[in-house]
Amino acid sequence: MMSYGVPGIPRGIKTLVIATLVVYFFKILPGAGAFITSWGALVPYLTFIQGQIWRAVTYMFLHGSPFHILFNMLMLWMFGVEIENMWGTRRFVAFYLICGAGSAMFSILNLFNSELSLIPVIGASGAVLGVLTIYAYYFPHRQVLLFFVLPVNIRIIVIGYALYSLFGSIAPRGVISHLTHLGGIVVALLYLKLYPLISEWYRQFRVDASERQMRKEAERRARGQGTLSRKWILFWRKFQKRGWRLLLPRRKRYSKRRQKLTKRN
Repeated sequence: MMSYGVPGIPRGIKTLVIATLVVYFFKILPGAGAFITSWGALVPYLTFIQGQIWRAVTYMFLHGSPFHILFNMLMLWMFGVEIENMWGTRRFVAFYLICGAGSAMFSILNLFNSELSLIPVIGASGAVLGVLTIYAYYFPHRQVLLFFVLPVNIRIIVIGYALYSLFGSIAPRGVISHLTHLGGIVVALLYLKLYPLISEWYRQFRVDASERQMRKEAERRARGQGTLSRKWILFWRKFQKRGWRLLLPRRKRYSKRRQKLTKRN
């Protein structure tokens, strides 16, 4: 079965595509491209040594050529629609950002190479490859048209690209950041493994927090009932001593007492 996902663009993917296109539009403006790239691209030395950690996220929204951004956004739509419909917008967008930032962390290895540590990296390919990996996990028997011509199983695409990125990372050549691409696949696999554990821990944490809140509320009510009970006990003791006079207003009680004293005199 060949499939590129379902028609339409859900909210999360639409937001990511629009944000990427807006950044690209400003990037191609005269005089703005160099400034945006200098402060948004992933440069390993600046990111991990100089502490400019925001680059691990902003680099995903920067692209070079029109083909670069067109290919990434097309892949995001083709393989991300069904995942977002399955997960929901919030989880999908969070995964996309985690995958992109996580793949950026792999470029820390470039610090061991003085030349690569200063080369800027841009593009959402790492995050997109993470989405492709998740797609292959949920739909392992789907086929896609490689180069829009040759039908190939989606798992073979992911495995082949992972091997290509691995060998490219060992012997880096050209302008492709193979290490970042490989990181996107690895982060997606780790996400599949860790998300059920983390979500279960978070669910249990919320349950425990809710139970603690209920216990505190029950204790507070018990203390309030205890205080009320003590007040009723004191009232009953006074009532036994004074009778119904205790229920009269203070002025009336005082006036009656004064009348009695007057009569006695």
